Amino acid sequence: IATAYALYELSCLRSPHQEFGLAASSEIEFIFQSLRKELSRDVDFKRFKAMLDNAPYFQHVFRYDHAVESQLQFPKRVIVKPLTGATTAAIGQNVFGGVIDEMNFMAVIEGSRQSVDGGTFDQAKEVYQSIARRRQSRFMRHGRLPGMLCLVSSRQHPGEFTDRKIAEAKINPQIFVYDKRVWEVKPEGTFTGTTFLVFIGDATRKPRILEEDEEVAAADRDLVMAIPVEYRPAFEDDMLAALRDIAGVSTTALYPFILNTDAIGRAFGRVESIASRPDCDFQGTRLKLFPKRLANPAEPRFAHVDLGLTGDSCGVAVGHVERFIDLVRGEEIETLPVIRFDLLLEVRPPKNGEIDFESIRKLFYSLRAIGMPLKWATYDSWQSTDSLQLLAKQGFITGLQSMDRTSVAYDVSKQALYDDRVLAPAHAKAERELARLERDPKTRKIDHPPRGSKDVADAMAGVIYGLTMRRELWVRHGVPLTRIPKALRQPPGKKALAEDVAGQEQVAA
Repeated sequence: IATAYALYELSCLRSPHQEFGLAASSEIEFIFQSLRKELSRDVDFKRFKAMLDNAPYFQHVFRYDHAVESQLQFPKRVIVKPLTGATTAAIGQNVFGGVIDEMNFMAVIEGSRQSVDGGTFDQAKEVYQSIARRRQSRFMRHGRLPGMLCLVSSRQHPGEFTDRKIAEAKINPQIFVYDKRVWEVKPEGTFTGTTFLVFIGDATRKPRILEEDEEVAAADRDLVMAIPVEYRPAFEDDMLAALRDIAGVSTTALYPFILNTDAIGRAFGRVESIASRPDCDFQGTRLKLFPKRLANPAEPRFAHVDLGLTGDSCGVAVGHVERFIDLVRGEEIETLPVIRFDLLLEVRPPKNGEIDFESIRKLFYSLRAIGMPLKWATYDSWQSTDSLQLLAKQGFITGLQSMDRTSVAYDVSKQALYDDRVLAPAHAKAERELARLERDPKTRKIDHPPRGSKDVADAMAGVIYGLTMRRELWVRHGVPLTRIPKALRQPPGKKALAEDVAGQEQVAA
């Protein structure tokens, strides 16, 4: 409807081309763009065409050429047409307005060849900017832009394209946000008026249906939503899908790996970090260490590093086994370690620079210097050979430990979180990353959602898994090796996992 009105306004100009300084031979276009041309044509464009066919103005006053079916050709060289989802689909065209649909479902590809610098290719961002630049260069007059470009999508993840535009709207009065739930726009009488309350959750608390008399803290009242009772079965059947598809709430993950996000929240803030801050770049921001916060100083430490360079941050985690506890599993009792983290750190790339890997090695040397018995250091496989060799020369037991080849490290870490066996300092990014982890339904691998990260989460999983698999720690704490759960004696996985574990044991020996 907004596009039809903009088309009507344009038709009222005696000479649109003269008004905007365009050659009389050029076209002025309204476009419909989506993931694929089939969607643009068969959904948005055809619906628009059917609407105009029922409008007397566009049938008698400003009529398109009915002999042409692929696009709508109006007088004054005004054209309405569907486009493919390619970022180059609008090149060279004078786009006055239109609709870009399903924006949050467009591709986000890391390390893409389509990205200028080999970084992340964001199809929605590229498509939008391609059209927005053309609108500004052709039609901007005195700082005002006529017409309207509608950016449409339902929600998937926090931080996706529409979320970023909504944030931009707070400082840009040229952006109008229309964000309604289905029950807010349906005609009166569609629903009975009876509602139930849903706590929609946040980064570390899972959503749930509230009891009728349940009290909610004042600080959490903005996380409570009243929903028509007609939708209650859908929320009881699949809470996350209903929040996305019915309530329009972006959820942390489409295929969440850690369903019990409350367990994540319980793990953090239980101990103090020996570091002065949760992040740094070792240039503009420095790190201080507090030796007096060093707990259990006799216990050997394990460190894992998830490396990054320019676009990504680097995750560093250092921890130790505080004790072992017995856990009841049905008719059996399992003995497992309690993992205490001394340090969680996000190492950010300095502005216009790269992460200095030497600074991470110096951090490990400093930890030893203040009395921490840091014994093991593992890295992921990316550009880690040099660091591993240099640390080995300084007496560290080193090895490779990938979080991406199999899910076993994360499986072990998830169980530790569910058992409340993780004691970690406060770290907002690590909490957020763990809550947003997804398991790919096809590959079964653990990954982050588009435009997300898992740098610190990877580092944590590396430490939890590394400490759990160290047989000498079981012996050190007086736990017979026969008490090691069967799943940890021979973890599930393919040949890649067997090679990883064997490599670690060989290095340790």
